[in-house]
Order: sequence, then structure tokens, then C-alpha cells
Amino acid sequence: MADTQVFPLGADTVESDVRPLTEFVKNLKTFSADFVQKQVNVRGQTQPGSTGNFVLSRPGQFYWAYEKPYVQKLIASAGILWVYDPDLAQVTQSPLAENRGAPIGIFLGNQPLEKVFALSSIGSNDGLSWYSLSDRTQQSDFSQVQIGMDAKGIKAMVFTDKLGNRTTVQFSARAVNQRVDDALFKFTPPAGVDVVNSR
Repeated sequence: MADTQVFPLGADTVESDVRPLTEFVKNLKTFSADFVQKQVNVRGQTQPGSTGNFVLSRPGQFYWAYEKPYVQKLIASAGILWVYDPDLAQVTQSPLAENRGAPIGIFLGNQPLEKVFALSSIGSNDGLSWYSLSDRTQQSDFSQVQIGMDAKGIKAMVFTDKLGNRTTVQFSARAVNQRVDDALFKFTPPAGVDVVNSR
């Protein structure tokens, strides 16, 4: 799988039609897929990748499960984000409003995407149409978010943090607005694990 290209943002970036993205998110009720996540640090060094699957149900719920090379589950529901690390026998609980948690978390809310982010279309690459998102609040941990779309919807996301580290997430086996199992969003810490409350 080829690495997703990051488009430079600058004076030559031309804002154009972002309606394919805004309409997709506007009509989005549920979204599930498998994912491959890769990280490249500011020195250009590739970190070990991870794979897993997720289910999003708007508003306010997601299940994001890393399967390899380690197991970790992130469950968001009722304004709470649970992070379960079986290897550490630990669960962390925090307010979802303060931590979107997983990459797909930017789609949790009911507000139109353009109300939360400044949007621009930044061209096409590898058969995908790419869009740039900039947090209007300036409070995001990321300096840049890019979304790649094809005819089926969101195919890839690229996050660049304020230190220049880049995370790329590519989706496969996508299902949009299909029925999902609500039990995925109900989480009770297993017996015997440490529960850390970061409220």
C-alpha cells in the first residue's frame, strides 16, 4: 500500500468546491471500516504501523479497536471516552469533549463540518479528491488535517501535529449508513483492571 501524499498548504492552495465532503458528513449516520494506521515522525522515520477496525454512530458514539501489533479499544458514548489496554489491565476514563480520542472522532458532533473547521479543496492524488481542515478554535492538537475521498466516501485521513509528526489512516471494507450493533458502545470495565479517571 502506497503512502498517502501530504499536500503542501500555502499561497498556492486554491479553495474550491468542498461540497462532496460537507454533504457526505451532513448525511452520515453510521460509518464502519477496517483501517491501517501509519506514523512518520518529524525526522521522516516511519514508526511501526497498526491495524484494526472501527464503528461510528452519530452523534457521539464510536468504537475504535486496534488489533495489531497491540490490542487497545477506545469506546465513546454518553460524553465519555473509555480507553481499554488489556496488556496493562488498565482502563482510562475521560470527558469526550476534551478528547476526541480516535481519528474518526472529528465526525462525532451534529454541527456542520464547516462550522467547526475552515475547509478547502486541495486537489486530487491517487484517485482521491483531497480536502484540508483547519480547526477554527485553534485548540486542536493537529496543525493540519487532510481527508481523501472517492466515490464511496472517505478513504484516507492524514493528521500532522504541531511538531510535524504525521499520522496516516487508510480505510477499507467501508460501510456507510448501515445498521450497527449498539452494544459496541456500551462499556463496563472488566473485573480486576485498574480504572483511571482523568476528569
